[in-house]
Amino acid sequence: MGLKIEEKEYLARIGRVRERLDERGADRLVLFSAKRIAWLCGYHLLATERPVALIVDEKRLVAFIPRLELEPAQACPLIDEVHHYFEYPGAEPPLRLLASLLKGAKRIVADSDGYPGIWGYEGPKLSELVRAEVKVEPKLIDDLWLVKSPAELELIRESAKWGALAHRKLQELIQVGLSELELGLRASYEASREMLAALGPEYGGHMRGGFPAEAGLISGERTALPHAMSLNRKIQPGDLLITGASADIWGYCSELERTLIVGEPTAEQRRFFEIMLEAQQLGLERSGPGVPLAEVDRAVHGFLVAQGREPYLRHHTGHHLGFAAHEPPFIDRNSEGEMRPGQVYSIEPGIYIPGHGGYRHSDTILITEEGVEVLTDYPRDLGSLTV
Repeated sequence: MGLKIEEKEYLARIGRVRERLDERGADRLVLFSAKRIAWLCGYHLLATERPVALIVDEKRLVAFIPRLELEPAQACPLIDEVHHYFEYPGAEPPLRLLASLLKGAKRIVADSDGYPGIWGYEGPKLSELVRAEVKVEPKLIDDLWLVKSPAELELIRESAKWGALAHRKLQELIQVGLSELELGLRASYEASREMLAALGPEYGGHMRGGFPAEAGLISGERTALPHAMSLNRKIQPGDLLITGASADIWGYCSELERTLIVGEPTAEQRRFFEIMLEAQQLGLERSGPGVPLAEVDRAVHGFLVAQGREPYLRHHTGHHLGFAAHEPPFIDRNSEGEMRPGQVYSIEPGIYIPGHGGYRHSDTILITEEGVEVLTDYPRDLGSLTV
């Protein structure tokens, strides 16, 4: 398989962006987000305190970058011009130089009003530096990546494949006395090594360090904290574990999470596990093309409330994902809109009992014309997830 989005797809994206600019009567688009820049033209960069921007007009893509990004920007075949400054902060705020590239513009759409504060960046707003009208509209790009192309879906499927391998490695390694962090590091290393051997020298160029495939976990009573971070805590008999696994394929990702139990589950653990599993199954079954997002979450939330679990609920049913780990829209009772073919979501209801622990599975699903395709292939039943 190809491990990158082909140039013709990037050109189609650029064409759609220009159509949207024309619809808005705008003559420039300014992107400050490294993620949006990468999606539009395939130029992956490391965002720091140094401002970067991509200017799109009716004919050209113009990169504005610090000197240390010059050669990579020049190597991107879809960028027509590259302008650079030496360093931030510099004698003059870099965005003043960016503003000079926007002279003559009458109406500008930007994904933010200036470079966001990353790693200590402070600077003026774009609207303070240009005479043109500036409209902040991040959704101009974000709405375009909601429906995934066939090429994008292949990358997400590939991510799910290697994420599942990382999870299998993690589950095989789990034993009493090993720590959360040690298990995650070992599983991620072993899975990444196999992934790199299989994908070959074409893989890479879109991330800096880290594991291409990774898995990790939290354990014990801290599983009641939905976003708890891994510790050097050692696994103990009877522990609940909540895991997470994914793989980065040219910036695309998937999400796989499971609840595991170390040793023979107690009756209480079985009861909570089965309620969580039934809630997730309900979310999977209610999802589909044309289904309102709010309807899915209302069904799942209503089921859990009917089971007497309302005090243990901490979040909605899921979210869109693919090019970012979390993307709008969200499967939430207060969300507008509906699921559409080509969209990718997580289905991950959870219940969290203070002093006891938490229970959550997460699977990545694709909305198709006919229904739902589950992209993450990993057992969900308690027998398979008892260590």
